[in-house]
Amino acid sequence: MKDKNAYKNMTDKKDTKKPEKIQEKVPQDKNSDEYKKQKRKEDIRFIVIFVFFFSLFRFFLYDWYIVPSCSMVPTLLIGDMPFVEKWRYGYSKHSIWFSPNLFSGRLFFKNNVKRGEVIVFKHPYNPSTPETNDINLIKRVIALPGDKVSVNNGIIRINGVDAQLTPKGKMVYHDTQSGQFLELSLYEEKLPLADVPTHTVAYVDEMKFSEPNNFEEVIVPEGHYFVMGDDRDCSKDSRCGLGFIPAENLMGRAIFTVYSIANGVKLWEFWLWFQNIRYERLLKRII
Repeated sequence: MKDKNAYKNMTDKKDTKKPEKIQEKVPQDKNSDEYKKQKRKEDIRFIVIFVFFFSLFRFFLYDWYIVPSCSMVPTLLIGDMPFVEKWRYGYSKHSIWFSPNLFSGRLFFKNNVKRGEVIVFKHPYNPSTPETNDINLIKRVIALPGDKVSVNNGIIRINGVDAQLTPKGKMVYHDTQSGQFLELSLYEEKLPLADVPTHTVAYVDEMKFSEPNNFEEVIVPEGHYFVMGDDRDCSKDSRCGLGFIPAENLMGRAIFTVYSIANGVKLWEFWLWFQNIRYERLLKRII
């Protein structure tokens, strides 16, 4: 009986206990200085995180590059924006904007550059022309380290084997830099010993016997590459002035065109985009 009364007293005491008051969260005044200060901090934090990961993406995975000249016509036109696969060739200081002198050579480089690939690279260093040392260029790899390469009337020879050229007709190209309309002869080219499919190149018939199209045989040094533009008569490349490209200068392989705009429209001229976008070139694979 005593235990029963004790139990009753305990339950009565429990029942009479006042419930704890749940404190409701009062919404913060969006016009208050404290709220605005907190919102600014959150916005800045988001921007910093976005820029950080965006930069990592462009430094180490993929980047893009706007084609400024006619050197790769018809594969790439002025105003094309090829997507560049940066991780494929490993990394050098040129993988990072402004090429900071953090290290030399290449990291994670498997020496897997193939003849015929279209690459983006940094202009080779030349103390006599410092204005060109920070320029990004895009060309096609013609010969690898140790290859013997020459050009005879526009026909490339690698290690004693001639490239195959098959006529594909003509095209008229408007060079927005010079304002000229150029008639180009197109050829399907199969490079000797190449690991990639055939690609299309362009020549001006009258320049068939020019000096760049008749290039004496050279041996590509170790750690370097011989490159040419697909518009063989509108390209400053390894035949004429550019020389061999050091492996350290490679930035990546161009894989497809992510954007293309005609008539010399600049990227910041957004009000002119829609009427000048070349929709047929968007997401076009680069071969």
